Amino acid sequence: MGNFGIKIDLLKLKNSFVTNLKGKAATKRCLVIPIDDSGVYLGEKGVYLNLTAVEMREQRYGDTHVLKQSLAKEVYQAMSEEERMAQPIFGALKPIESQQRQMEVTQTTNATEAVEDPDDLPF
Repeated sequence: MGNFGIKIDLLKLKNSFVTNLKGKAATKRCLVIPIDDSGVYLGEKGVYLNLTAVEMREQRYGDTHVLKQSLAKEVYQAMSEEERMAQPIFGALKPIESQQRQMEVTQTTNATEAVEDPDDLPF
């Protein structure tokens, strides 16, 4: 499995929105995500969003997987089939093509000439 680029639309989280919040020195555009409504988990060391990457049958726009929110088993089982199917797609994964870089060699050095005094190395 290779590397993937990931795009996530955080506004798909339930009741999330963008607003301007004024601080002491400036007003900033902020994303507000209600913890209790959105299904994110407030832990000791952070706020977590559990997602599942589901492989698509056919690639679309180069995307190979879609991202859906991972729900607790009891929450998922309590949902109707219609509610399950209506769960939003939060984003997608696209494989990143790694490009091999070629370094152009313009000259070579003889190994015996490379180090004049091996006792003078900084390591």
